Amino acid sequence: MGVVPDVPSIPQSGHGDGWLDKDVPAVGPIYLLQPDKSEEDSPALLEARHLSDAADFTVAQEWFSFCRKWHLSSCSRPNKGDTITRGFRVIDCEKDPPAVVEMPWGVEYAALSYVWGQRPEDLVDWPATVLDAVAVSSKLGLRYLWVDRLCINQSDPVEKDYLISRMTTIYEYAELTIVSASGSGASDGLPGVRLTPRESQPKILLESRNLLVSGLQDPRQEILASEYWTRGWTYQEGVLSNRRLVFTDHQMYWECRCMAAHESLRMPLELLHRNHIPVTNATDSRRREILPQIPNGQHMEDCMLGGIFKSETSGGDLEMGSRQRDVVQTDEYRLEYGFPVPDEAPTGSQLRSLNDHIRAFSARNLSHDGDSLKAFLGIAGMYRDKRLCIYLGIPMWMDDILVDLTGSYITFALSVCSWYHRSGTEHQMFISEPCIRRTHLPSWTWAGWQGTVSWRAPPSDEHSVFMSDLITAEPLQIHLVWAADLYLRSPCEPVCLRLLNLYSTDVLEAEVPTLLEVRNPLVLKYWIRHEVKGSWEWRRLAGRAGETRRYPAERPEWDKKRYRIGGRLSCVSMSISITEEDWTRKHDTGELISVLIFAVQRPRAEHGRARFLTLQRVESDSFETRWERVGTLQLTIPEADLDKCFTNEELLRRIPVKEWRGAIVIQ
Repeated sequence: MGVVPDVPSIPQSGHGDGWLDKDVPAVGPIYLLQPDKSEEDSPALLEARHLSDAADFTVAQEWFSFCRKWHLSSCSRPNKGDTITRGFRVIDCEKDPPAVVEMPWGVEYAALSYVWGQRPEDLVDWPATVLDAVAVSSKLGLRYLWVDRLCINQSDPVEKDYLISRMTTIYEYAELTIVSASGSGASDGLPGVRLTPRESQPKILLESRNLLVSGLQDPRQEILASEYWTRGWTYQEGVLSNRRLVFTDHQMYWECRCMAAHESLRMPLELLHRNHIPVTNATDSRRREILPQIPNGQHMEDCMLGGIFKSETSGGDLEMGSRQRDVVQTDEYRLEYGFPVPDEAPTGSQLRSLNDHIRAFSARNLSHDGDSLKAFLGIAGMYRDKRLCIYLGIPMWMDDILVDLTGSYITFALSVCSWYHRSGTEHQMFISEPCIRRTHLPSWTWAGWQGTVSWRAPPSDEHSVFMSDLITAEPLQIHLVWAADLYLRSPCEPVCLRLLNLYSTDVLEAEVPTLLEVRNPLVLKYWIRHEVKGSWEWRRLAGRAGETRRYPAERPEWDKKRYRIGGRLSCVSMSISITEEDWTRKHDTGELISVLIFAVQRPRAEHGRARFLTLQRVESDSFETRWERVGTLQLTIPEADLDKCFTNEELLRRIPVKEWRGAIVIQ
C-alpha cells in the first residue's frame, strides 16, 4: 500500500503510463544480492550481477555459444554464396603485435563498428578502440578481426569503392560485430577492456552483509543516447550485423537477431526463449529431436524487450499500415517487445522497413556530404528481391502492376513525391523545414538533402502501404491511377530513358542518369489557400484505410486549421524556410511551380490523392531552364467526385491543374 499526494500533476496510481517500460529502464532497478545464496538456490527469472571494473568475458562467451547453438540460421552467416573477390584483409589477433594480413574469403572473423572521431589521437593507425577490439576478438576465440580503417586500402579509390559497395556482405558474414557505443572517437577504447576504465556499478553493502546493487540503465537507452547512434556510417554497420557485442560506459550488451541480454542482469536464457528450450540437464539426443522441427532456431519470448538494431524483417505486417502511427517517430519506437521471425518478409513489410531505415539514417550525421548515399548502400543491399530497385535512394518496382502497367513508371512517380522533410511529430497542414542541399546528388532524392525524412503524409497516408496496394492489387481494385510522363537522363547526354519503357535496371547502373524530365506536364492552376472554418475530423475529410475511428482536429498535437486549394483539402511540405504567404506569392510570380506527378483512387480508402512536386527555378549553365525540388503538395479528392470518374481523363478534370508549355527538367 502506498500514499499518493492529491496533486493534479501526479497520477492516482502513483506513476504515469509506461513507467515500467520507460521510467524504470531509464534509471535501472535495485536488486538485493545475498552473498551466501548460490546461483542454483535462486529461481528468479531476473537477478542482478555484481560487476567488476573489467568486462566479464565468460558472460560474453556464454551469449556467443548460446546463440550459435540455439539460434541456428537466424543468426548465422547467410548461405547465399556472396564473395569478396578483391582486397579482403583482416587483422591477425594472434600475432604480437597484431598485423593486417590478406586472407581468402570464407575465414571466420569479427568486425568492428565504431566512431572514427576527428581528434589527432583518433586518427592514428592503431587507436585504443582497435587494440581493445583485438583483445575482445581473441577472448571470444575469433582469430581475425575486420576494421575498415586498416583493412581497406584508403589509397586505392577503386578498391575502396568496391569494398564500400560490399558492406552488406562484409557485416552480414561476420561471426560477430564488436560495437563501441562509448566516447566520441577511436581513441576512447572499449570500457572494461585492457586499460580502458568503465563507470562503476552503484551499490550499498548492508549490515546484514547483503548487497543492494543497481541493475543499471537499460543499455539500449544508453546506446540511443550515444554519439555512436548519431553517426551515419555506423547505422548500416549495426543493422547489417547478425550478432553484436556492444560496449557502453557501464556494461556489455548483447543483441542478435533472436535475443538481447545485459551484463548487469542474469537471466535463464533457456526459459525465456519461445517454446522453451530444454534446460541444461536435457540430453543431447533430446535436443537433436527438437532442433529439426525449428529450422530457424529459437527466439526470445515476446514478453522480453526486443532489440534496437532493426533488420529488413522489422517492418511489421502488411496490414499494419492501417494502424495509427506518428507521421515521424522518435527512437522510442525502437524499444519494442519481441523479435521478428527472420523469414522472407512480404513486400509490404520490406517497403515499410526500408522507409523506416531511410528515416532513421537521414536523421544521422555525416562528416562528408558525399557519403549520403554511400553510407546507405549496405542497407539497400539487404533488399534482394530483384523486382525492388532502389535507384539513388528512391524505391520502385521493376515488374508489371495491375496486369499491364509498367511498375517502374507508376511506383517511381509515387515514391519520388511521397518523401518529405519532417523532424517533428505534430500533424501540420503546412510544414517548412530549412534543410541543406547536398548538390552531388539530384534534388528529387532524399539523399540530395540533409534532413530527417518522413514517408507518411498526414493524417496517415503511408507510402509503403500505398505502394504495396499498387503491387498486389487486382486490376478492378484500382481503376484510376495516373502518373506523369517521366524521363531520366544524364546532364551531358541527349538520350532520355522513358520510365514507361523501363523494365531492367541495367541501363540505370550503366548510365546513372540524374536529371528528371517531366514531359507534357500539368501544373497547379490555383495556389491561394483558403482557410475553412468550423469543426472537422481527419477521417471525414482525408480518409483512412481500414480504420473506422475518427480523430477530432481539437487534439492538441494536430493542426486545428485546414486549407483548400482549388476546393481540395491541401497539405504542403517544404524543404526550405518559407512562410505560407511566401509560398503563395512565389507561385504567383513563377519562382515556384507545383507539377502533378501522381494521382490515384486507392483501394480501401474513401478519397483519392493528387501529389505534386513543388519546384524552384535555379540558375544553370545549361541552355534549358532547370528546377530543383523543394517540397511536395498533396490534394485530397473527395469520394463524391471520384464516384463520377471512370477514366484518368475524368480524374484529372477533378484536380486543379493546367498544361505547361514545354518540358520541366529537375536537377
